[in-house]
Amino acid sequence: MVDPLLIMATHKQKFEILDGLRGIAAISVMLMHFLQDLPIPILQSAYLSVDVFFMLSGFILTYSYGEQLRQASWRGEYVKRRVIRLYPMICIGLTIGFVSLVVMRANASAAFSFGNLAAATGQNYFLVPYLGRFSVSGFIGATNHGLQAVDDPGVFPLNPPAWSLFFELFASVVLIAAVRMKERNLLRLAYACLGAFVAYGWLVGLDHDKVTVILNQGWAADNFFGGFFRVGYGFLLGVAIAKIYDAGLPARPHWFVAGLVRSDRMLFVVFLLVVLFPTSIKGMYALAVLLFVAPALVYRGAMLTPSGNAMARISAFLGWISYPLYCVHYPIGRLVFAYAPQGDGHVVRTAMLAACLSIVSAAFLAKFVEEPIRSYLGKRLFGNQAAATGSPVNVA
Repeated sequence: MVDPLLIMATHKQKFEILDGLRGIAAISVMLMHFLQDLPIPILQSAYLSVDVFFMLSGFILTYSYGEQLRQASWRGEYVKRRVIRLYPMICIGLTIGFVSLVVMRANASAAFSFGNLAAATGQNYFLVPYLGRFSVSGFIGATNHGLQAVDDPGVFPLNPPAWSLFFELFASVVLIAAVRMKERNLLRLAYACLGAFVAYGWLVGLDHDKVTVILNQGWAADNFFGGFFRVGYGFLLGVAIAKIYDAGLPARPHWFVAGLVRSDRMLFVVFLLVVLFPTSIKGMYALAVLLFVAPALVYRGAMLTPSGNAMARISAFLGWISYPLYCVHYPIGRLVFAYAPQGDGHVVRTAMLAACLSIVSAAFLAKFVEEPIRSYLGKRLFGNQAAATGSPVNVA
């Protein structure tokens, strides 16, 4: 996900529509998680928001820091700024996640030993994936206080969405080399990553006895390594889009969707249609989105301006709330479902309650906890300079 203010270090340009796109993407991920137990799939394709996050991150970081990163003396400072930007909210989300796991264990909706919890906690706080196994129920299981249906919490059991933030930090380091590459070479490398991503997804599908390409990779132990190909494609493509945009070059021919999007509202509607699509068509739909639609929306979104003051304010708020919401919604959702009365019979109602509490909590924690921490760390490390602009990525 990208910096809430989107103030460029060199160009001083605001990409307000990309702010709004990022916020809508974060909300779609949250609702996908909370509604995943419904018999009718809703927002089944919202996991593609993560790939949009990676593209946005590559775009914004390149546009913010591309020139500075050509100077070797500035690279250490850049890495420190990225850690300050990302880690405080990650730590907040993991702390809430630890509490949620303890509550679920007490309610018999999770089964793990003290050693499992200690190992996962220690590794996750260092942003190291935990490749062991946890038995944790889904949101409905948290309501029922049982383990009837076990949900794989992935490589970050304390806060499952944190997997993408591991890859965000990895990509942040990759940027140091990527900014020196030409856009043509970046595109070639990005599409090579996509090819490996698809091949690995086919193997993951075979491992699950399915003849399909599974592109939702990186979050679990059995598909973790595919996350490197996934972020490689999205992030490097975002870097290339930034260079193409900065040079004033036209969109690639296969990004034809960019020419069809005439306004900010249309861009948001197209994105919503993408995440609402109810099936993957054996992975072919997701692949088409990654090739033709997602990069076109990022490229076109960078060119658009808000259609009015109200849209500008909404987009600014969505951009500001997106990263903290992404970091805290999952453990807060666990706690809400654990204590909501009759949550299993009123899934949508409970999900909406969890969503509202997640948004309010994210805003409170960002304003009164995370931002003061970042300000303090920034002053300690950089004196009177701003703590850390730049982009967290986020997402499922």
